[in-house]
Amino acid sequence: MEKNIGIAIDQVIPGGHGTIPLSPYYFWPRKDAWEELKVMLESKPWISNKQMVVLLNQATDIINLWQQGEGDLA
Repeated sequence: MEKNIGIAIDQVIPGGHGTIPLSPYYFWPRKDAWEELKVMLESKPWISNKQMVVLLNQATDIINLWQQGEGDLA
């Protein structure tokens, strides 16, 4: 079985009203999920550069954690 990790970003609705999907799932290592996330985030003018860096760093942390656990992030 091929081991991949799916990463997606949701936007939190203020006031505890849930979330809205902001991106589709990007699957790593099938594709370069980090680069696809970066391109998607750059296309959203309301996301600041600071927020983009934080989100990409979090994606990096998740991918690295997944790699260290050999794909077992359950």
